[in-house]
Amino acid sequence: MAVYPPPPCPIEDRIALEDLATAYCNAVDRIGDIDGVLAVFAPDAVYDLTGFGLGVMEGHAAIRAFYAGAFPTMAGNAHYASNFALAAFAGDTASASVHVHAFSKGTDGSLMEVKVRYLMDARRDPGTWRITRLSLELLLPA
Repeated sequence: MAVYPPPPCPIEDRIALEDLATAYCNAVDRIGDIDGVLAVFAPDAVYDLTGFGLGVMEGHAAIRAFYAGAFPTMAGNAHYASNFALAAFAGDTASASVHVHAFSKGTDGSLMEVKVRYLMDARRDPGTWRITRLSLELLLPA
């Protein structure tokens, strides 16, 4: 998805898009902050977790239901994001990718570590960037 050189983009938008990806990771790491997770998504967003075998959620209600079921099973999360790469920019829409190394501990004591590339589409909605589609690709076997 990443292109080089990246498409022209005002630096304040690039920073805002990178902050959007970070805000998603931080909201998930806060465990239980469903409103924080939803704040980064547009109301009509598509959240595609087929890379983890978890299906596709469409819209805030479906994303809320997913996290309402997932958060109670989590004891701790830590996302480390890097390699943010802008792939497309068209004023009020953009696409980017970011590598994420994430760790999760379940309430049952189980541990999970993943290395993924998030693929993020976003739009300015209104005046604030929001994710319109978030999916992932596994970088290394889980």
